[in-house]
Amino acid sequence: MPTGAVRDFPPSDRSPSRLIGSELIALAASSLLYPFGIGASRKRTARRAEQRTVVLVHGYLGNRSSFYPLAAYLKAHGVGSLLSFSYSAAHGIERAALELRESLRQRVRGGRIDLVCHSLGGLIARTWLQLLGGARRVDRCILLGTPQRGTYNAYWLLSRVGRELRPDSALIERLHATRGAAKSVRFSSIVAGSDNIVIPRVFCAADEDFVRVPDLGHMGLLFSPKVFREVLDRLAAARV
Repeated sequence: MPTGAVRDFPPSDRSPSRLIGSELIALAASSLLYPFGIGASRKRTARRAEQRTVVLVHGYLGNRSSFYPLAAYLKAHGVGSLLSFSYSAAHGIERAALELRESLRQRVRGGRIDLVCHSLGGLIARTWLQLLGGARRVDRCILLGTPQRGTYNAYWLLSRVGRELRPDSALIERLHATRGAAKSVRFSSIVAGSDNIVIPRVFCAADEDFVRVPDLGHMGLLFSPKVFREVLDRLAAARV
C-alpha cells in the first residue's frame, strides 16, 4: 500500500461546471436505464471448448443495465458472446466474489473468459481471480474506475462494503499482497481523471496498462465513446 503523501493526477482543463454537468447527465442516464436491468440474467453460453466470453460486472448500487451502452457498442463491432453478472453488495465483496464464481461455473460452459468491470465490480473480480482460483479461466480483466487501493470516500460509507473499501482495510491489503496469484491475467485500468468517487484517482491505476481520460467522472466512464474504443481494442488483442 502507498505510504506517506499520495499525489493525484493533475486536474482536467475543463471548467468545473462542465465536468459536474457531464457527470450529472451520466448519473441521470444510469437512473433511467436502471429499471431495465432489475433481475439477474439467466443467459448461458454454448458448450464449446473453443469460445471466448466477455463477462460484464457492474459497480456499487448499479445493475446489469449499467453496461447496456458498452454492450451495444461491442455487439455492433462483432463481440458476440456477452454475459452480465448481477450481485448485491450487502454482504460484502468476498460474498459477491463467491457468487461470481458460482455464476460463471453454471453459465460459461467452456472456453476462455475476459472481464470488464466498473468500480466495485473490479474488486469483486480481483477477489475471485486472486483468492478463489478464478485466474485459470481468465485471460484479460479491464477495470473502469475501480478503487484498487481503496478510496478515502469509503470512510463516509457506514457499511461492510464501506469498511472493505478503505485504503487500510484487510481485504485491500490481501489483494495487494496476492497479485501474483493472477499473474497470468492481463489487467488494464481505465481511469476517470475527474472521478469524484475514487479519491485519489491514482488508486485506480494499479496496473502497468492504464489509460487516463481527464475529462470524465466516475459514471461518465459508462457512456464514453473513447472508453468504449479502449475496451474494444483490449478485447480484440485478447482474442488474437
